[in-house]
Amino acid sequence: MFWRFGFNNPSAIDGLLAQPDTTLEQILTDQDIIQEAKSQNPKLIEFLAKKDNLSELIDLFYALDNGKQRLPLIACEILACEIPRLVDAIVLDHQDLLSKFWDFLRKPFSIHASYSFQAAYFSKIITTFLTKRTTDMLGFIESTPENLKLILANLQSSAIMDLLLNLIRLEELPEAKGIVQWLSDNGLLINLLYRLDPNQTTDEHSTAQQCICEIVRMSQTSLIESPSLGVNDIITTLTSRDTMQTMVDFMLDTSAPNSVSSLINCVTIIIDIIRHNNSDLDQETSFAVVLGYQNQIAQQSGVSLINMLSVLTDNIDKFVDLLLKPNQVDTPRTTTPLGFERLKICELFAELLHCSNMSSLNVIQGDADKEETSPTCGDLLKLAFVKHKVMPVSIDLFFEFPLNNFLHYVVYDSLHQIFNGQMNRESNRQLALSIFNEGHLTDKIVKAQEQNDIECAKPKGTRLGYMGHLTFISDEIIKLFEGYPESIISALDDSIDLDKWHQYCMKQLLETKERDSLPLGDVRANNMLAIADHNDNDIIDDIDEELNAEEAISHRFGQFNAIDDDEEEEEEDREDQWVIDNIDKSGNQNTITIMKYHAEDDSSSSTEEKEDDYSSSDDEDTQVHVARRKTQWSGGEYDPFSTAGQNDNEAKADNVAAANVDKDEDNPFGDFSSNSSSANDNSDKAALQWQDGFASNFADMDLSTVKLSQDKPAAKESTVNA
Repeated sequence: MFWRFGFNNPSAIDGLLAQPDTTLEQILTDQDIIQEAKSQNPKLIEFLAKKDNLSELIDLFYALDNGKQRLPLIACEILACEIPRLVDAIVLDHQDLLSKFWDFLRKPFSIHASYSFQAAYFSKIITTFLTKRTTDMLGFIESTPENLKLILANLQSSAIMDLLLNLIRLEELPEAKGIVQWLSDNGLLINLLYRLDPNQTTDEHSTAQQCICEIVRMSQTSLIESPSLGVNDIITTLTSRDTMQTMVDFMLDTSAPNSVSSLINCVTIIIDIIRHNNSDLDQETSFAVVLGYQNQIAQQSGVSLINMLSVLTDNIDKFVDLLLKPNQVDTPRTTTPLGFERLKICELFAELLHCSNMSSLNVIQGDADKEETSPTCGDLLKLAFVKHKVMPVSIDLFFEFPLNNFLHYVVYDSLHQIFNGQMNRESNRQLALSIFNEGHLTDKIVKAQEQNDIECAKPKGTRLGYMGHLTFISDEIIKLFEGYPESIISALDDSIDLDKWHQYCMKQLLETKERDSLPLGDVRANNMLAIADHNDNDIIDDIDEELNAEEAISHRFGQFNAIDDDEEEEEEDREDQWVIDNIDKSGNQNTITIMKYHAEDDSSSSTEEKEDDYSSSDDEDTQVHVARRKTQWSGGEYDPFSTAGQNDNEAKADNVAAANVDKDEDNPFGDFSSNSSSANDNSDKAALQWQDGFASNFADMDLSTVKLSQDKPAAKESTVNA
């Protein structure tokens, strides 16, 4: 900044400060006040650090809700400028001013814009004080439990919630260790938990959920390399049996006015706990050893989710009842929609399956002899899924709502976990069998495919919305049957129709996978005729019948090189050029000669070893020779497809001697042959033809002139006129 090095004009503030009767209002009205404060003008800082002036700045902060905004905004910006002298004056020298400023939290929460404005500046200024004077500010906050209550009373303000989260993040600093414990001891989690009561408002539910989820993410232990608070008293209390039982009671209280909102927000919290505290660190440990994180792993031992999983397992039947009979929502619809409530319950089931597969939840605590007979916490959850038919009910919802892709993905995630589980564990095996025996998944997939075919056959019909997920599910079932033919298929008995399933896999599923594997746009490298004009379908059909064009092109397709006039003499000795550029002496534009293959029987034994490179048929005694045929093109805007019916007298053809193709093994697609010397000087337009009868640029090709003969090939020196 130039003003710091004397390159700017002197500020008027220095002149004002030199006067003995200068007031704070005069200073704040100067246009350079913010710049001078950020540059920490010594005279200005000394003036502002006086107690009377600081008190007046705080008074201006409270005046933000009045009509005049300029001076209050300038005062707030000065307090938030991170000026050490001002911070020390308020936090250390004049704590009564800090208390005066802190009293803003005693104001009742309001949705008015002025309150939100003040709350934002309050959070910004207090955060500045915490950054500059962490220990002293924490001492002030912890001096009385009432300070936490004041913060929680205004928690619906996003700015005040950010302030609370900033307090929690300070736990990572050495000088702020213990702040999380203090917050927990003074009832932070209990306050947030009871905001989830279904009798509270939906705003309270949302506020508590956001705050708890942020604390969970800051305390995560599943990502070792990410900064984290680790296991702390708040997260430990959150996953305790008593806390989880309270949350489950809130979720299942269907008589409360806001039970749906309470359930949705509680499920969101549980899902976040599972995702951010995955104690199954087998893979992470192997990477961590390589990266040198052994000590960090020891410190982040993870949060035990056994109590949480146990409480939820005991209430699986009640959640299933909500899937079958959701809470009634006032709606003009005659049908029952899926609803956010049932979707979140399905998400909860899928996440519980993830949780049940953690290694820490599948270890028997106690005698090793009981390990094979005693079910683990994860096994108990899966057996509860089997007992209360969780997966059959979820599958029914899958097919009942064909347009809800959120539900389809959740159910597919659950099936994917089950089918990829270890079937040597009885709980996994029983859960997989329940999907087929009670859920009849394969039969429903076959029926869904039939229904989809009917819908697609209708005018403007569309595929059913779950068909893409059904393809993925079918792949998982096939892998399961192939991997465990004895333990799974033999146990199904007559529960499913394996014949229909086999027919579906070999027909509709195979066709779907082949179609999905094709590139978009239906353009294939081995089918160049796909880009031909649709008006020439009859001609293309004739070509397909005569030469099997698709196979011929794939074997004979080669490159062509255009030779300029200056290079003609150097290329006269080469007889392997397909494309020859000729310039008519009369001044006409270049024309293209397209050479055409003819298959011809040849008993010569000298070419028997090479004829496979040129033949598109199974006859090993076939050899390819070339007869050249001319198609005239004058360049410019000429469109052969639109002028196919022009008078043939307009096209002049020159006779070109037929030449044998040099069958060099290095070029299995055929060679080019130069014919520049055979051009007729008196012709108006010279022509170039390609050996296999197809133009290199199909947009410039007159398909009406292309006819592939099935007759016996002509003599090698015969001439074909265009």
